[in-house]
Amino acid sequence: MKKIIKKRYVIVVILVALFAIPTYEYIQSLRLYFKFSSKINPYTDPILKEKSKNETFIPSTFDVNARLFYLCKIWGFIKYYREDMRLSTSQIDSLLLTNISEVIRSDSKIEYHSILERVISFPILPQFEKKNPYPDINDYALINNGWMSDTICLNMSIKKTLEDIFYAHSGRKNRYVFNKSTGNISFIDKAGHSTFPETDRRLLGLFDYWNIINYFYVYKNYIDDSWDRVLHESIQRFMLADSPKKYHMEIRRLTNRLKDTHASYPATIDEYMFGAYRPNFRMSLINDTFVISQIRVAEYDQGLFKLGDVVLQIDGHKTHQLADSLRDFVCGGNYWSDQMFVCNAILSKSDSVTEFTLLRERDTLSIKSINYKAYDLFQNERTYDREHKKQTLYHWVNDTIAYLNLRFSSANNIYDNYNAIKTASVIILDMRSYPDTDIIWPLTDLFVPPNSFFAYTTYPDTRFPGMLRYCRSSSGRIGREDYFKGRIIVLVNEWTRSFSEYATMVLQMNPRTVTVGNSTSGADGNISLFTFPGEGRTIYSGIGIYYLDFTLTQRVGGRVDYTVEPKINDIKKKIDTAYEEAIIITKQEK
Repeated sequence: MKKIIKKRYVIVVILVALFAIPTYEYIQSLRLYFKFSSKINPYTDPILKEKSKNETFIPSTFDVNARLFYLCKIWGFIKYYREDMRLSTSQIDSLLLTNISEVIRSDSKIEYHSILERVISFPILPQFEKKNPYPDINDYALINNGWMSDTICLNMSIKKTLEDIFYAHSGRKNRYVFNKSTGNISFIDKAGHSTFPETDRRLLGLFDYWNIINYFYVYKNYIDDSWDRVLHESIQRFMLADSPKKYHMEIRRLTNRLKDTHASYPATIDEYMFGAYRPNFRMSLINDTFVISQIRVAEYDQGLFKLGDVVLQIDGHKTHQLADSLRDFVCGGNYWSDQMFVCNAILSKSDSVTEFTLLRERDTLSIKSINYKAYDLFQNERTYDREHKKQTLYHWVNDTIAYLNLRFSSANNIYDNYNAIKTASVIILDMRSYPDTDIIWPLTDLFVPPNSFFAYTTYPDTRFPGMLRYCRSSSGRIGREDYFKGRIIVLVNEWTRSFSEYATMVLQMNPRTVTVGNSTSGADGNISLFTFPGEGRTIYSGIGIYYLDFTLTQRVGGRVDYTVEPKINDIKKKIDTAYEEAIIITKQEK
């Protein structure tokens, strides 16, 4: 009997142990979640008043482009503003699909108006009562309903019905999108379509994406051109995109109009567009010169390429001409993120061999590169990162200055590494990477004064599409009394992106923090996902991140106190310019 009890006891202990670790990790994640996620309440959160840049664009001719243009806008409007409809996502999509071909054929205004009225009133419209708590269109930072007054393609009856729908909108739960806990949107029951789509489904993808950006993209007012005009220009292109490559080109051309750094991350691995292979090096555009700036995987290196080699031609094509031909399809929010994506696109190939014409010192060389799958190169780099998490992440520059590489840091190793250098007068924190997001908690504990509040977040209100709201970036105060009191120098560059930029903003709450390097990526904020029919995946920045004075970080990047940009000679000599500048700054301060 005792043996049985003992055996059961051992089993219980084992089970408790098995569940204890994940439970502890889950609780820790909840602490992090509630610390850095704000409760979304569209009824009580203040409205962000922001000057709208979205001028109404009115097509000048009653042609197929104009007809499809208004079909898109009306379909999106009733999708997000008609609250009496009980259509699923697939049904609302079918409503559009069944009318696209009719609109293309209907060159009679009477017939066209009949189609639009059928779309608007499907299945049946009740009598409206004005009950929108925000009937003033000026409350809606992202939209302008001036298009409803068009007389070229619409009429007064259509205008009045659309206005009635707007005034009757009460802000009930949206049937197609919802705010996640951090504010960015996600889709309810979004249907997939994996094969290459026909014309009507390509237009469905265009119209769906356009309306998502129109009503819920927090940075819409920073798009360089009118988003209405972008729609008008894109319709014919999507109709004529009759092959997978052409279709993906138009998807990337469209998403690129946001100039959102997040949007180019999936773009540069789009095999239809750029090819799956890349050489074993990274390239940078420095002072109008394309130069090899990094060897990616050490064991693949055959010594053929040298840091600082100038890349003149790729497979017989001038590098600058290749860059110009690809800029419509990839971009970053600022110079440094933009050049990174363009260089990735240039180096992406469909073949496993590429011939490069290089300038090394004064010699012109022709070298063939064995290419590797971009995915494999990335996985090798991740393996390298995982292995280094187990190693020492710091070194002493001298008796008073220490360096800590956050690239390999995690919640499990950062405290031990910090404890070894916490007596330093200066700690250089290298944020030129995308570290584990779980280090945000240790960073605030170790380096941020107590009761700090560092940023505002904007998010789209899915109950009132087109309205932006804002809240504090964290639901509680952060930091603690026992934080590092010495000087902090944070190193940044274009690889400081999204979470890294956010973490840099946190560290900048320490009054003794100095930021050194070139501009960060300009992609701060959580991402939202969108998939076009035919598995054309894209992402975009789902929430807005601002400093306390509402200085924008999107496209711009985080604040940099000392701008230090890489130089070709330093790359050749393997000199880390920003690191060296950080040490100079420290010595000057002394």
